[in-house]
Amino acid sequence: MDMTEEKVYHSDEKVSKFHDAINHYATEQRNKIEQEVADYKAHELENAEKEVLNEAYRLIQAEMAAMRNKIAREMALREQDARRELLTRRQQISDEVFANAKESLTKFTETDKYKDFLEKAAKEAVPLFQASDITIGMKPGDEAYQSTVKTAFGGKCTFVEDKTIHLGGLRIISKSLGLTADQTLDALLEDQRDWFETHSGLAVV
Repeated sequence: MDMTEEKVYHSDEKVSKFHDAINHYATEQRNKIEQEVADYKAHELENAEKEVLNEAYRLIQAEMAAMRNKIAREMALREQDARRELLTRRQQISDEVFANAKESLTKFTETDKYKDFLEKAAKEAVPLFQASDITIGMKPGDEAYQSTVKTAFGGKCTFVEDKTIHLGGLRIISKSLGLTADQTLDALLEDQRDWFETHSGLAVV
């Protein structure tokens, strides 16, 4: 091999090595870029998955909150309806009880015991009504009992027909004393309403 051929050989070898180096570098760069692209895609995909999961979580939480609110509203409406039904039923029962009581008291006024009741009510009021202007109201139809009541008062009273008394009894008034004693069956029955509502077990809470 002469000098010229040797120079050409060395030149070709350098070119080949240079070419190999360039190809190796290009391959490394390509691999590096491909890895970076793959990493970027993976990162973006992971972020996208996280965002999707976060959005799904937010949607689920919103749906759950809406569902809880809906259930709470429905429960509140049902409770209101139940309370309304209980109040209505309690009023019906109360009306029935007091209607029956009125009927019983009306029958009571048709017995001899009613006369005893009026006499006792008058005697109990005498100590409080020591005056000369005693007026006693009685329901229409109770005139037959006036003599019994007047005797119990020692004759010191006058009578008036009181149409606001429906069941019976006495409403005793003295203007000089500023006293009124409502000993009517109407008042006695009405006084039992609060007691009945408290002790009947029909309270709505």
